[in-house]
Amino acid sequence: MTTMELKTELSHQLSLIGDDENTLQRVLRYVKRLTAQQQKATQETEYISKEELLAAIREGLQEVADARRTGKKLQTAEELLNEL
Repeated sequence: MTTMELKTELSHQLSLIGDDENTLQRVLRYVKRLTAQQQKATQETEYISKEELLAAIREGLQEVADARRTGKKLQTAEELLNEL
């Protein structure tokens, strides 16, 4: 189902219980719990800032430049992927 279809179905189902205050209160409490859980999950998602990303790229490029100057062998992409 698409989001619009889900919203329509939710509205329809709520209209069926619209006259029962107790049931509507239970539904409202449940929806509020779901909303709180979703917000908590969203807040726990870590995002890297643009500055942090650019710093990591700079650090990697510096490591490559240092390795070229010293002749140090760097890890290949395949070795890195296998490590992960």
